[in-house]
Amino acid sequence: MNTSLQTILVAVDFSTGSRAALEQARRLALHHGASLHVLHVIDSHALASLAESRGEAFDSAAQYSTAGGRQALESWLAQSDLPAGCTITLVIGVPLHEILEHTKSLDADLLVAGIAGAGENSVGAGSVSSKLARKSAAHVLLVRADQSQPFQKIVACVDFSEHAQRVLALTREMALQDHASVDFLHVWADPGSMLPVMGPFGESGLSMVNATLAPRDELTTALQTHLHEFIQSSAEGLTHLEVLHEDRKTGRGIADHAREAGADLIIIGALGRTNLRYLLLGSTVERVLIQSACSMLVVKPAEV
Repeated sequence: MNTSLQTILVAVDFSTGSRAALEQARRLALHHGASLHVLHVIDSHALASLAESRGEAFDSAAQYSTAGGRQALESWLAQSDLPAGCTITLVIGVPLHEILEHTKSLDADLLVAGIAGAGENSVGAGSVSSKLARKSAAHVLLVRADQSQPFQKIVACVDFSEHAQRVLALTREMALQDHASVDFLHVWADPGSMLPVMGPFGESGLSMVNATLAPRDELTTALQTHLHEFIQSSAEGLTHLEVLHEDRKTGRGIADHAREAGADLIIIGALGRTNLRYLLLGSTVERVLIQSACSMLVVKPAEV
């Protein structure tokens, strides 16, 4: 499976999270020989409010902000060793819309953005970051402000689906690039724990199907074998663990294991198609976005 990245877009806003995102985008572009594009969006709503408060025409404020913003952006970017051919774009508009439209127009393979990572906001992606992960057709790497260095511990989420093979392929690529260790994680729940305690007529839900359930040790052994076989080729040569984590809520289980393992990157697949304009994430990915305390790579399907 081809995991090479050709075009990378990184959205920046001068924050520490953006600095870390830029560094990760730069490293990936150099590793893959990909073109790197930097985008900064001046919020048109904020600019309109500022112009109104000053009694200034919007066009005049826009012209002044564009000139000053470009100078500030170039100065900020000068602190990073950007690859040759890197393009720099500054536009005025609604940040979410402009980032998504530029991702689409560039036909980018990967969109990179920073997320909060300090103080009270150390858990969960911000509103714009979450919407980018939800709506972008490209893979989305959300980077914590403290993660400008190579990743050291990756949690790869495995659900045995066809799309999980893309997760494994990108996990292998990232792990080899950064010499990172990997936890190949499958979150599961004992079928018995999902049954109602009482049936509709007062009968025991467990007693109704207890005879048909495989013993717990047989189930875990089968899952462990399936996980080993599923990830075997992707794990070859990597320092890795094969982990079964039991939790009735998959997203919570992923976030909890990542925290316990000291992971600095979660790689997870986004599944499903929709008749809406953009791809929607599954509830598991949404929960991980909310609860995760580390960077996250959301892998999109081959066709959306």
